[in-house]
Amino acid sequence: MAKTKGPLFSISASGALAKTLVYGDWKGIDYVRQYVIPANPKTADQQEQRGFFSAAIDAWHIDGYTEDDVTAWNLYALAQKIAASGFNMFVKLKVLAAVAVKTWGALTDCVIASITSSGCEVTIDVPSDLTGILYIGTSKTSMLTQFTGTYLDPGYTFTVIDLVADTRYYFYIANTITDEVARTGIYSFKTAAA
Repeated sequence: MAKTKGPLFSISASGALAKTLVYGDWKGIDYVRQYVIPANPKTADQQEQRGFFSAAIDAWHIDGYTEDDVTAWNLYALAQKIAASGFNMFVKLKVLAAVAVKTWGALTDCVIASITSSGCEVTIDVPSDLTGILYIGTSKTSMLTQFTGTYLDPGYTFTVIDLVADTRYYFYIANTITDEVARTGIYSFKTAAA
């Protein structure tokens, strides 16, 4: 049903007219377009792509991401300077991994403990030893210092040392074994005063 105010092509109209024309406005500009029912083919390629998205969305909900993990993904999205949430960034990276036929060993339940003026200990769960590296720095966009994790089921432990007192640090963890592309969002903590 179309709603009109005055003649159809002169003042304004909105909605569909007999499933042939669609009237509306976009940013204050009136327009008319043909009514189109979008094609929704169920080709094998399209089903495969939908499967990638379904798997990524399911992983977000069932892999065990904690509130701190979600906050880290949101900070990662914010650092990308695009209009996206942590969920959007996770799904994007997970789908890209699936398309490239790479594995994704979920990194979940990150805990930052024993924070001192010069370091801390970070633990995170991972399904198996996938050569985890912690990248840390004082900026959300530049984390160049690396620490290699020690794997002991159910995850990695990182002993972070040589930090500056009373300073905010940002870090993320990535699995670096061949054909593995999982990573975390960006976590943050502040070292204790000296």
